[in-house]
Amino acid sequence: MAAVPAPTVGLSFTSFFATDMVGLFEYYRGVFGLPEVEELRSEHFRGLQIGDTVIGFSRAETAYDLLELPRPTVADNGVRTFITFETQTDDQVDAMLEVAIAAGGTLVQAPHRTYYGAWQAVVLDPEGNAFRINHLP
Repeated sequence: MAAVPAPTVGLSFTSFFATDMVGLFEYYRGVFGLPEVEELRSEHFRGLQIGDTVIGFSRAETAYDLLELPRPTVADNGVRTFITFETQTDDQVDAMLEVAIAAGGTLVQAPHRTYYGAWQAVVLDPEGNAFRINHLP
């Protein structure tokens, strides 16, 4: 039997459910200077382009229904996922962290050298979503 070639898979979207969709969109656009994917703009969604991937911001009050997904039933402050933004230098990690905090983010971990050699900071955005600003030499 002939081997079946592995599918080519990419990451097209990663999305946040947001209470303040526009505010969260503006936060990430301001921190990372990413361009808007204007053709996706609607009353329910905003998107930012990063490489081949769109970071989506969906209006939580309507997105769960549109996607037919169950709404969370337990309110807690736990973090279930995080995304990582890769920079080209350690200095860029430090500079982007300053912007992220000034724009309303909360510092979780100050820039530090990880066990695998990355220079990294961990932040919560204004809605409590975690992200890392990272440089892996």
